[in-house]
Amino acid sequence: MRIQTEERIVTAHEVTTARELSLRAERALLEQRWDEAASALSLLVSAEPESPNVPEWLMNLAMAYEQGGARDKARAAVKRVYEEFPNAPQARPALLRAATLHAYLEEWAALEAIGDRLLARSDIDDVDRIMGLGSRGLGRVEQGRDLQASPDILDGLDLADRTHYATGNVLPVAVAQLRFALAEMRKIQSERIKFVPVPDNFLDKLERRSTLLLQAQTSYADTVRSVDPHWAAMAGYRVGEMYRNYHRDVADIPAPALAKTEKQKQIFYAFMHIRYRNLLLKGITQLEQTIALGERTGDKSSWIERAKTAKSEMDRAIAEEKATIAKFPFTEEHVQKALDELLAREQKKKGA
Repeated sequence: MRIQTEERIVTAHEVTTARELSLRAERALLEQRWDEAASALSLLVSAEPESPNVPEWLMNLAMAYEQGGARDKARAAVKRVYEEFPNAPQARPALLRAATLHAYLEEWAALEAIGDRLLARSDIDDVDRIMGLGSRGLGRVEQGRDLQASPDILDGLDLADRTHYATGNVLPVAVAQLRFALAEMRKIQSERIKFVPVPDNFLDKLERRSTLLLQAQTSYADTVRSVDPHWAAMAGYRVGEMYRNYHRDVADIPAPALAKTEKQKQIFYAFMHIRYRNLLLKGITQLEQTIALGERTGDKSSWIERAKTAKSEMDRAIAEEKATIAKFPFTEEHVQKALDELLAREQKKKGA
């Protein structure tokens, strides 16, 4: 009788076998001991490169890395799956996981490429297609190609509606990505409208930018309903940033040529900053909510840190403009009263 023995795997610390490593990794994954699982799986992959189990091991390795906070290593593991084993059953899930990882890591060109690769496969279903369209669309938007991204984003949202993929209160990641991409597209289009030099149709431009801002905010608010709080943090930060940028662009408008004296220039400065301060206050409120969300969910991502930094900068901006106005020969109360009277007259004219 022929006795078949399992080949031993020798390391600097132990002598083991593939079966023992596999069982060790399985137990570690079940018990959420991510570093131990990653160590066992990494050794398995390197020791048994010809095993038909390598794609499965790599996917489990990616999960262990990601849960342990090493998303860059997780990305490398899933990349090996879809590049080295394109016909394995794990190849399609690997592309889907790669899409999420590239979005987390803000690797927009790579996210676009993954979207292309996913959409080129013949074995994808509607949900995969939604993820592919969202990945390619968001990747293009973040690289400044919003017009090219628009068909993918709108097609993806239309497909999600037709298949009733996101009918509940909580959005799947694929749909949250599409909603975020739509919001980013509208944000970019809004911020493309500038006020320096002051355009002849200034009020029309102001209204158009405000409309796009509100449309973007609606889509960001949809994103906040994502099952993954990371997308909510991204969306919350972006809303705060959008209001800050709007305030900056309006506040940078220079005093008109008619304002010749120093006092006239001071009045213009006070009017503009007090009139549009509410934009900063809205942005701060949104950032406070985002920071609170991060505290509730334990999210320590860069988006939460950005929200904290932006809020500090906006608090400081309000304090600085108040200090500047306090040096003028009139008070904020006088300016606010004049603003209220001016707005009341404008409303009366519109109603006439």
